[in-house]
Amino acid sequence: MHSPSGNSLSLESGVQLYMGGTGGLERFRYHPRNRKFFHIKIIDFPDKERYLPNKSIGFFAMSPERTFDRHRWFVFTVFSAIYFLVYFHRVSTSVIAPDLLAAFETNATGLGLMSSMYFYIYAFEQPLVGHLSDVLGARRVVGFWSIVAALGCLLFGMAPNIGWAAAGRALIGFGVGGVFVPAMKGFSQWFPKRDLGVMTGCLIAVGNTGAMVATTPLAWLASSWGWRKTFFVIGALTLALSLVALFFVRDPAKNQDQSFTGQEQLSESSPIRVLASARFWIFALIFFGVFGGVISLQGLWATPFLMSVLVLDRHCASLLNMAIPLGYALGAPFFGLLGDRVFTNRIDLILTLLIVLTGSWLALTFAGGALGIGGMIVVLAFLGGVAGGLGTNLWATVIQITPQPMLGSVTGFLNPFPLLGMAVMQGLTGAVLDHTGKIDGIYPPEAYRDAFALCLAAALLCLVICVATRKRLLQSKRGHL
Repeated sequence: MHSPSGNSLSLESGVQLYMGGTGGLERFRYHPRNRKFFHIKIIDFPDKERYLPNKSIGFFAMSPERTFDRHRWFVFTVFSAIYFLVYFHRVSTSVIAPDLLAAFETNATGLGLMSSMYFYIYAFEQPLVGHLSDVLGARRVVGFWSIVAALGCLLFGMAPNIGWAAAGRALIGFGVGGVFVPAMKGFSQWFPKRDLGVMTGCLIAVGNTGAMVATTPLAWLASSWGWRKTFFVIGALTLALSLVALFFVRDPAKNQDQSFTGQEQLSESSPIRVLASARFWIFALIFFGVFGGVISLQGLWATPFLMSVLVLDRHCASLLNMAIPLGYALGAPFFGLLGDRVFTNRIDLILTLLIVLTGSWLALTFAGGALGIGGMIVVLAFLGGVAGGLGTNLWATVIQITPQPMLGSVTGFLNPFPLLGMAVMQGLTGAVLDHTGKIDGIYPPEAYRDAFALCLAAALLCLVICVATRKRLLQSKRGHL
């Protein structure tokens, strides 16, 4: 086919032809199998007579729009199933904390440091994972790193003391650290850009379903099988999914890869420029403060806190703990949709969510006992939902202003900060609890009040940062993180 200028046009699946006609702008899509253009719709626009004199028919424009292989849904399913286990591991020590304290004869500080090894290793490897995601491809990184996570489960289940448990926890952290960044890279290759925000929210929702399974169901399994056998089973499942990723997920074809188009240039962007950006560090601090507090609660202290404040047994407390991941799973896609359809910009939505987050921490810190079971469920659900909305909209903003070819590397540089926040806050809150001390073998409500005051301060600091830098964040443009 030739354009009006005489240049030859190569027709591929998804090419669209726009022609000016009597009804407006008519849109056609080319299907190579049939070797025909099929009419899609008429797009009316004002003053069409001005652009189409005498209402003549004429060539208007031609634009490639990729069609997408149905295999992308298999990619999403496999990556999401593995990410389900990422969140499972992230919060699993909260439910089995009493078992671990008894098995290893350790205190809250030791348990907090052991649990935090997951986050330290996960965080520090992210730049490497991001670079390898751009170089090797998503499926290889996800597959090989998941095998390491499976080995970590085996070591953790066999650990004779807290030191070996920390080593197993670190190995798990290293393995699952190779999932989120390459998954985002893979989604950018398989899905159109307009869907990336929604896919991010769905991935986070699936992950938090794993966090829900790591509450009451894990408590039941730990009571029935023992926590060691439970981790052996989880390791076997992780290994099976890693093999599926390696042998059944395929790399995107070159004409399917959406991670780069000719319209995006890297001349103005580099990792050094990204790290020197003020906006990068603003996002990094918000990630650090928000998720440091929320995941410290969800992943380690929620169950013993509820047992202490509301005088519940472990099963009831772990059931209430499910309100956090449930809120997270619902809030991530819901607030992602609000960011796309309702708010004129995501920054104002992020600011609103930070206000709600600060209020939730305020209630949890100073009115925990007065809330009762019903009030506690509401506050925990709000806390989880707001955290999910912040995660979705923060990442959607980063995707929006980052050139796609650098998405793996930029995400790899930014992703350590929520993990570092989790690691630091788990250690600090554990130290505060130990400073107050146990009464009759448990930490009293006053100890948790002092510990959660740190989380409240972190959320308040994030709110102040967002308010102070709102104008700068609103000036962000694509390719100018």
